[in-house]
Amino acid sequence: MNELARYEEPRLQAPCDLLIVEDDPTQAEELASYLRRGGLSVRSLYSGSEAIHSVAELRPKIAILDYNLPDLDGVTVAERIRRLSPETALLIMSGRIDGLSEATLGHHGIYQFLNKPVEAWSLRRSIRRMVRFAARTGSPALRRPTGLALLLA
Repeated sequence: MNELARYEEPRLQAPCDLLIVEDDPTQAEELASYLRRGGLSVRSLYSGSEAIHSVAELRPKIAILDYNLPDLDGVTVAERIRRLSPETALLIMSGRIDGLSEATLGHHGIYQFLNKPVEAWSLRRSIRRMVRFAARTGSPALRRPTGLALLLA
């Protein structure tokens, strides 16, 4: 057995439709490639408006949104995705935020905010929690679990 293979996380049992909305194509594809190796079905888009126009067709289980997109901010994209695809769980990531609060995240049903650079293993762990929650409940994860809920996830 390869020494590194021993430390790899097991693949998810069922593929998860994941949408990455990131204006840096290199960063988007690196992240998508890593998540695909973890057994996820991933689609990358590079603008907020492209995501909004595609979400009804794609119906992703999870959308990972960059907060600072060139055309729309991630919260605006999240709000529109929530209206068009209420079953989609949302994460926002950014290296810089201006005025983004826990109240804003909660109001828009955003599961989690991740600081860039995002550690890929941490993101994959969050996604796995979201997928397990959706499989158990039939509903998207709307807020990051805390306390006891985190231990049960």
